[in-house]
Amino acid sequence: LLKQQKQRDQMISSLTRQLGRVLPFADGALKEAAEDNADILRKTIGKLYVLTIDVAEFSCDYVKRNRFKRLAKSLISTQDQGRINELSGSLKEVVEDFARAVNIEMLKTSRTLEEKMLLDRLNPIQAGYKLDYGCMEGTRVSVLDDIVEWALRSCNGGISSQNTNPSNVYWLYGIPGIGKTAVAHSICAQLHKNGILGGTFFCKRDDPDLRDPKSVLPTLIFNLAEMWGPYRKLVADKLRKDPKLTRHSAEDELFSQLLESLQSHPSHPLVMVIDALDECGDNRGRNSIISSLFAASSRVNWLRIIVTSRQSSDIETCFKRFDGRYSVKDLAADANAQADILFFARSKLANVANEYDLPEDWPGQAKVEEIVERSGGLFIFVDTLARLLEGGLDPDQYLEQALSVGPGNALERLYNFYATAIHSQIGQSRREFKSAMGTIIAVGKYRPLSDKAVAQLSGLRINIITTLVNKLGSLLYRDATPNGGIRVRHLSVIDFLTGSNTSEDLKVDITQANRDTGIACLKVMIQELQFNLCRIDSSLIANQDIADLQSRVDQNMSEALQYSCLHWSDHLSHIPETNDGEVMAALDTFTKVPRLLYWMEALSVMGKVAVGDSVLRRIPVWLKCLQTSVEERIEDALKFILTFQEPIKISAPHTYISGLAFVPTDTDIWRQCSGSFRNLLVVEKGRKKSWPARPSILTGHTGEVLGIAYSPDGRRIISCSSDNTIRIWDAETGAAVGEPLEGHTSSVLGVAYSPDGLRITSGSDDGTIRIWNAETGATVGVPLEGHASLICDVSYSPDGRRIVSSSDDGTIRIWDAETGAAVGSPLEGHAGCVTSVAYSPDGHRIVSGSYDKTIRIWDAETGAAVRKPLQRHNNAIYSVAYSPDGHRIISGCYMTIYIWDAETGDPVGDSLEGHTDWICIVTYSPDGHRIISGSYDATIHIWDAQTGAPIGGPLEGHNDCVRSLAYSPDGCYIVSGSRDRTIRIWDAQTGAPVGESPEEHDSSICAVAYSPDGRRIVSSSRDRTIRIWNAETGSPVGNPLKGHTDWIGSVAYSPDGRRIISGSNDRTVCIWDAETGAPVVPPLEGHTGWIHSVAYSPDGRRIISGSDDKTIRIWDAETGAAIREPLEGHTRWISSVAFSPDGRRIISGSGDGTIRIWDAETGAAVGEPLEGHNRGISSVAYSPDSRRIISGSDDSTIRIWDVETGAPVRGPLEGHTLWIRSVSYSPDGCHIVSSSSDQTIRIWDAQTGAPIRGPLEGHVGSIYSVAYSPDGCNIISGSRDRTVRIWDLAK
Repeated sequence: LLKQQKQRDQMISSLTRQLGRVLPFADGALKEAAEDNADILRKTIGKLYVLTIDVAEFSCDYVKRNRFKRLAKSLISTQDQGRINELSGSLKEVVEDFARAVNIEMLKTSRTLEEKMLLDRLNPIQAGYKLDYGCMEGTRVSVLDDIVEWALRSCNGGISSQNTNPSNVYWLYGIPGIGKTAVAHSICAQLHKNGILGGTFFCKRDDPDLRDPKSVLPTLIFNLAEMWGPYRKLVADKLRKDPKLTRHSAEDELFSQLLESLQSHPSHPLVMVIDALDECGDNRGRNSIISSLFAASSRVNWLRIIVTSRQSSDIETCFKRFDGRYSVKDLAADANAQADILFFARSKLANVANEYDLPEDWPGQAKVEEIVERSGGLFIFVDTLARLLEGGLDPDQYLEQALSVGPGNALERLYNFYATAIHSQIGQSRREFKSAMGTIIAVGKYRPLSDKAVAQLSGLRINIITTLVNKLGSLLYRDATPNGGIRVRHLSVIDFLTGSNTSEDLKVDITQANRDTGIACLKVMIQELQFNLCRIDSSLIANQDIADLQSRVDQNMSEALQYSCLHWSDHLSHIPETNDGEVMAALDTFTKVPRLLYWMEALSVMGKVAVGDSVLRRIPVWLKCLQTSVEERIEDALKFILTFQEPIKISAPHTYISGLAFVPTDTDIWRQCSGSFRNLLVVEKGRKKSWPARPSILTGHTGEVLGIAYSPDGRRIISCSSDNTIRIWDAETGAAVGEPLEGHTSSVLGVAYSPDGLRITSGSDDGTIRIWNAETGATVGVPLEGHASLICDVSYSPDGRRIVSSSDDGTIRIWDAETGAAVGSPLEGHAGCVTSVAYSPDGHRIVSGSYDKTIRIWDAETGAAVRKPLQRHNNAIYSVAYSPDGHRIISGCYMTIYIWDAETGDPVGDSLEGHTDWICIVTYSPDGHRIISGSYDATIHIWDAQTGAPIGGPLEGHNDCVRSLAYSPDGCYIVSGSRDRTIRIWDAQTGAPVGESPEEHDSSICAVAYSPDGRRIVSSSRDRTIRIWNAETGSPVGNPLKGHTDWIGSVAYSPDGRRIISGSNDRTVCIWDAETGAPVVPPLEGHTGWIHSVAYSPDGRRIISGSDDKTIRIWDAETGAAIREPLEGHTRWISSVAFSPDGRRIISGSGDGTIRIWDAETGAAVGEPLEGHNRGISSVAYSPDSRRIISGSDDSTIRIWDVETGAPVRGPLEGHTLWIRSVSYSPDGCHIVSSSSDQTIRIWDAQTGAPIRGPLEGHVGSIYSVAYSPDGCNIISGSRDRTVRIWDLAK
């Protein structure tokens, strides 16, 4: 019996020990279960706790009952034995259940981790609220209470997916400095405290991530997914099923659509807060965000949206589109604002008093009230004043200065206060202040920089920057990043400094600041970039395997250099069209290899190779119009980085090993670097001579190509076909991008990109319109249905908010591009199929063409017809388009094109005729100067949009109807789609298929000249060659003259015709034997910049040259020796030089806008500079009698000057619409000829200045050079279009 008793005691002990081992794990698991909403595990642990209590009660009772009974040999009853067995069995079951529940929760945890990893693909931005950024305790109480009460209001009978509440969006607006952001932070804090904060995004103009519209919705989607599990699961499932979905491509798929498909909903509202929306992106981006927010909030009634911003017109207009569906409050209308700001002021000033040990009531009630009155309700005024007082030596003095600001509204008084605060701190250092602030503002858009980096880019000493930032602590601060980037405290500071009403001593010209910063970036890279910058030991090790690579980057690359490598072109892209010599000189130096290779190496070690092509593509379009080799080098570099991007990305040394080793031989990169780097691979066979040409023919469609379009950035081409598909092509390589877009069930007749390039819309024979994600090719939403027949054409509105479609059902429909909903009723009026439709550039009008032979113009907002139909065509109209300026409309039908006045509807000029069959498509060039048309006759025609004259011959290559055409955004290319199932790309300047080499010069013609006997023409080109031509037949004479290593900008014959001289961007002058083409003497060296102009003296004994180095040099024509010192006086590049016919004078024209006359014998300046042009001088020439000088300028005018007095005689002669490139007198002095970037030549009466001939048209590029033949019967011209033209003046 005792033995049985002992066994039962051991069973009780074992039972309690087992519980003791399990309970600690259960406690930890219960905590996790509570946080993760793990119901199964929580219930199992509950059973375990109940069992623990049962065991404890039984054990205590067991011990108590049996302690004395054992002595009396009263053994345990069988009832106790049964209870022990029962409890042991229950424990075993619970432990097993606990183990199973833990396994289940482990699987769920694993699933959750996977979901979080998938959500990380959204790449959310850290844009949350900060508690210490909110309103001062005790202020804005009523505003905060009202908004939080609005957020917490009932949800109309419970949470569901059916939103019947019209006001789920709240817009809080106000003027700068009124405290919107502080209110937003406080709102977030209260919402968070209530457990209903669903997401935040605080926009900031000086932060690249926080001002990017593409970051807002992905971040909010991520935030909401973290808050609500069922939504997180849907988002993760979507991302899991489609690996191509990214943060920029999935907004619609992951936001509105998934919200609508939710099966379970939270038991309380969830609120998203977006602050300072006006600081995010451009109008289009902000409108897109607002539309998406309204769309999402309309799907479920538990989602609330709060937006704060300034009352900018575009945001207000967008909100008004959703009138009645949002609540709104002007923060200036807060009834308690005056009391709040008084409280705020007292608190801030109390801190100042405490710091300076001033009386507690300082500065007195009257002063405090005056401060509040001066603030105009702007908290930023009081905050800035307090910071100013805290940083000064005498707060009373600063306070008096601050209160002395002049009258005006609240914003004007704030700006006046800023001026007072700045003046009080900078003293006479205003130049330094403007330079420093220009740099801080310019770089702040991309990344705030430290004192040292700002000093380096502004050209100021670091102690000046440090002192300025310290003194201006009320306006500037250093952020918490390791480098301590300098930022402005409030956006209103930037608005003040860059505003039009700011005094000149403080005003920052942001264009000038970008120019100066861009040049500084170039100079930093020129000075600091070098080979193997980070001392990488072996090319066998990938960048990612170098453990201390980032440390090496930080040690060997200054902050200014790292910034410059990424953003130099950002700053240059803000410069308007210019011939700025300093910009061009810096670009010229930087773009010379091997420095460009060093730059690519730097990108590699920084891990930024992927942005290299974007940096190069941002080079301003105006650069392409300048006669400079920089453009060619940048194009070379772009091809290099696109070709070798992957190896450069993997390993920095492979910039040279894998890149340079295989670069084509006929490139600057190879010519200048092949001998400079050792141990390069030797390519024995197969090395290319030149970069692969752009493909001129794209194939892939199995049906006729019916529609075509370029993406807004010009990097993609889309096409649609009768094979029911849409294809996306790389415009540079011609390669297909991704798989064909499939979904339509019949021919796709029309296709268009959205203005932001993120969406594609298509219209089909199946009667539907589809919207596609341009990046992934996925469909967005459901097909748009409503037309009763096939869709003929589709187009986006300029702001991207609307899609317009035309149909065979005779109607036009307008759709909301975000939601796909029809907007208004169909536009009706046409009596037949509506073949073509387009928005006006301002988005106010829609034009349509129809089989009923009419064109109609509609009000895009109301859908009403604007005027009577435009009628002149005798056949069905297949295509209509607006000119880029919106002033003209073109239309095409059978063999004819008409141009119409968009305002009056009247025809302009005669019809354009030349096609021999139906015209399928017409469109304008981006600059509006050209019209192109495609026809059933398989040709493309180019027309002058002003005169209607054909330009060149038809573009031929397609062997069937040309159904679609489009210009590239930069106007350089034309793409066409045909019934022959091919897409062709054409050079818009020459009309040749891209990739075809021209027969002679293979680049722009820079200069042309006649031989003295008129039998020969000489031309020089960007292709570094000089060619001689038979003036009678136009055939080339001999081989090209080669020797220069860069563009040849000027060429001339000697007076006896035996020599030719040339000046080049390689900074040399060459003298050639005109008969043999051999060099006569070694190149003439001395200039330190590009040589723009060369000329012989009338006796042939001297040569003059004008250069980018601002000097003119005189040379001995026989020996090539320099004669005397350079002629100096101009402050910018010398663009043109000439001898007077009597040889006694030299004239020069410069980028500084002046003309100077020099004594040819002594080199002394004669008289004062001739001034009158308001831009740089491009060309000068003497009249044959030496009494007059003519000048052509970048201001598009020509002036005539009296040589003796320097006074203007005539002019300005006006007619050209772009820069004058070249001017020349006729041999008899009666006429003047001029050429221009407007691609025309004009002839003027030299006596009266009246135009007498022209414009002469035919060139399809800027005309760089023009000259009369010696007999005055002909004119020659050389152009960017690579041709030399001879004009017979007798015809």
